[in-house]
Amino acid sequence: MNSKNCFVLLGIILLLISYIIINQITYFSENTNLNEVNIKNRNYSFIKSSLPITNIIKINNELLIGSGLQYPQIYFTKEYLSDPINDDSLFLYDIKKKELQKLTIENFPKDISFHPHGISLYKADSHLYYLLIINHSINFEKQHCEERIEKVLLKINKSNISLEFKNSIILPQQYFGTLNSVVMINLNTIYFTTHSYFPLPFSSFGEENILNMLEKNKFKLYGYLNILLQKLNIKKTYLYSYNLDNGKINVIQNSEGASNYGLTYNEEKSILYMARSFEKDIKIFEISRNDPTKALLIKTVKTIYNVGNIFYDNEKEKIYAGIYGTNMELINLEKSFIQDENFDKVTTFGGFEEIDIKNKYEISDIILMKNGIKGISSAIKINDQIYLSSLCQNGILIYHKN
Repeated sequence: MNSKNCFVLLGIILLLISYIIINQITYFSENTNLNEVNIKNRNYSFIKSSLPITNIIKINNELLIGSGLQYPQIYFTKEYLSDPINDDSLFLYDIKKKELQKLTIENFPKDISFHPHGISLYKADSHLYYLLIINHSINFEKQHCEERIEKVLLKINKSNISLEFKNSIILPQQYFGTLNSVVMINLNTIYFTTHSYFPLPFSSFGEENILNMLEKNKFKLYGYLNILLQKLNIKKTYLYSYNLDNGKINVIQNSEGASNYGLTYNEEKSILYMARSFEKDIKIFEISRNDPTKALLIKTVKTIYNVGNIFYDNEKEKIYAGIYGTNMELINLEKSFIQDENFDKVTTFGGFEEIDIKNKYEISDIILMKNGIKGISSAIKINDQIYLSSLCQNGILIYHKN
């Protein structure tokens, strides 16, 4: 048997072992007998969109902005990967008008595909922000695959928003497809989290090789391996700082996790909050004022359920978190996409947790609903309404508490 056949056989054996472990191992000692929490009625509405809105953030009490990404499909679907999607991937929700509209970035490069994931705002003055957007950029025509962070100027005029492309931050190839969240500390420093263990396997391949891999379902092995490592609680995703002046990327100590998700920043106190989904906690880091690329872990706060993306509300001094019920629910949801099954068959619990910074990080509000919207990834609370977005359903669910 030649070396090529040995590698093929080894790959098949690893895949079989992965499949057996994924279907037999029990992940942690989770309570899977969940019930709805604080759901006194089914008083919610659903605003449809053209894509799942994986991340939503608050601009002010009247406007939300969201990024649209076919999250599982970016790993496994040829048609989605080859679609540049430059015009309908950012959304603005006007709370007063109850309208969801698409946003266009002026002067965005036409030869760059746009698959946005995590987003955040950096406030320059009262009416001017920088919007940072993680972009899993794929362009088959140019054979161009990059993990990019797009820096976009966001201007507000009453309820009108305009976006103008400024520049791109391009990360090394080993990060392609792994970033989840990003925040800007200052104009020279950003932080980001990774949520998966490996770069997407086509990051260094040309078009022909990518299409061959898709047709032979080799991406499914990639998906299974990521899920396997999550189920084994192997902590190999991190928080990073990035010095934009010299291009140096640093791993932040004590930031390892099985799958690091949300990231949000308290600029006034130089505090960074990072959600670890599988560990059910939020790690709190203090940014060094002398060297903003360095951060010290000062506290770990436990959450009740598994946390996705998080958002710090400066006015309320609270963190809003999108949550899901158990690790196994999310894993089964991901498996349903890899195995081309109907995800409607997967029962999920999801909702919202509110963490009160002023009151010793206590959970001050929570909802958990069954099958309200599957794969909840983000949550924002404004007054008595909670806005929930999903990594796999097209739209925003608005839960009316009263």
